[in-house]
Amino acid sequence: MGRPAKKDVLEVSMEEIAGIRKAISETDLSERYKSILLTLIAEVVNIKKTASERAAALERLRRMFGSSSEKRPHAETSETANSAEDQITADEAEKQAKKPKNHGRIGAKDYSFSKTIDYQHKELHAGECCPECGHGSLQECEPRKIIRLIGNAPITAELHQPARLRCGGCGLTYVAEMPAEITDSKYDPSANAIVACLRFNMGMPHYRLAQLQKAMGVPLPASTQYEMVEMLWTMVTPVFNELLRQAANWSLLFVDDTPAKILELLEDKSARKEAGERVGIFTTVMVARQEGKEIHLFFTGGNHAGENLAQLLDYRNEELPPAMQMTDALSRNFPKNHLTIVTLCLVHARRNFIDCEDAYPDDAMYVISRIMLVYKNEKHIRLKKMDDNQRLEYHQANSQQPMNEIREFALSRLKSKDVEKNSPLGQAFNYMLDRWEKLTMFLTTPGAPLDNNPAERLVKTAIPHRKNSMFYKTENGAAVGDCLMSLSQTCVANGESPYEYFITLQKNSKHAAKNPQLWLPWNYKNTLRSIGSSP
Repeated sequence: MGRPAKKDVLEVSMEEIAGIRKAISETDLSERYKSILLTLIAEVVNIKKTASERAAALERLRRMFGSSSEKRPHAETSETANSAEDQITADEAEKQAKKPKNHGRIGAKDYSFSKTIDYQHKELHAGECCPECGHGSLQECEPRKIIRLIGNAPITAELHQPARLRCGGCGLTYVAEMPAEITDSKYDPSANAIVACLRFNMGMPHYRLAQLQKAMGVPLPASTQYEMVEMLWTMVTPVFNELLRQAANWSLLFVDDTPAKILELLEDKSARKEAGERVGIFTTVMVARQEGKEIHLFFTGGNHAGENLAQLLDYRNEELPPAMQMTDALSRNFPKNHLTIVTLCLVHARRNFIDCEDAYPDDAMYVISRIMLVYKNEKHIRLKKMDDNQRLEYHQANSQQPMNEIREFALSRLKSKDVEKNSPLGQAFNYMLDRWEKLTMFLTTPGAPLDNNPAERLVKTAIPHRKNSMFYKTENGAAVGDCLMSLSQTCVANGESPYEYFITLQKNSKHAAKNPQLWLPWNYKNTLRSIGSSP
């Protein structure tokens, strides 16, 4: 015998429940019956709320451990029809049209070749008569480009053998002279650079590279690799310190952090915890942005994001106005001894409604759809390449109304008590209302961003390193990693190769130590040209 078919569930709104309660109160039933009916209705409502809260909690866990996507389909409403995305010009729409087949092919100009080999005709030459038609002359054309990829170990070894002559009478040995760079160091700058990039840019731990190198016939123990990156660190530290000074004086800072592990700090964790001391270890990431440039910074240790930001702002010129800080609402993200213009992440506020969307679909989608309009306006601003003041005016004209609608909707739902303030939806409303001014800074302050996505994307570059290497052994090792990760990620953010950058800094380490401001990722090539050197 099969299971009985599930009966259709009758959905009832809170307005209808209020009407039923009123109707019961006005009937001719005895007070006893009225009390029983009202009690039953109250119990059903409580059961429904409990089920909704449980569904919201499960959705939060599902997002944490399952799919992390928060994208939602575009709602086809009259509001979206009049949104900024529909105001894109025909030329811009044509640029966004579907790309032709094979659009992703990588051309020869995108490669950095180890060597280029030219092949000449064995019998034919420019200016000669065409052997096929007999009356045309052959002219020089651009050569074909055929790319051939060659495999190698990340680090290869060269064997240098200077000749030796030994006197048979006195026994004195004469050794052939070699270039200075061969005798000065066993490790070429390129070897130090590739080890640093694999570890701190790609997340490959030293032991894994050691296994690969051994399999390829070029042994490179993990301890040797650390000596190589530490050698690189000593050369690039002056430039890293200059990067800190530059970031401290820039106008906009994105801040976030994630847990980390340093074995040295875990040794006496229990004793420090019993003494009431803080035992948490964090990797703080910061993105400084100004005039189209970005600086990416990492700080790993016992300090939380607010303390690391305070130490960075110690470098800030006192004559400058306060920096703008974008972050989430976590209290430990704010510096205590420095004034910043705080703007909070709109995505964090939206995420609360994503979590309770299944439990409260109508209310959650009302808020999500209006935040969607704000982001469509932001997309239009980027396409039009508006400056900060134009962006502010555009948001005030097109994003103010959707945000006001969210605020009025939240206030009305809480005031009518249709939404319990301690429910997931009520907490989501209160989160926005309590932080409304800082969540809507983009409507009042030029240059205020919508969200903390740049910092959250940077956190994701630290997580593979944490997953693969699992920990730093000492605080000094963490300082080495933070420095090299900061420089490499800053290179990537500004369209430069961290590998080439690290090689260049090693070859010009003395000049970089004296004038670090000339050797930052976005200007070091100009410095090379000015001193007549090559990367």
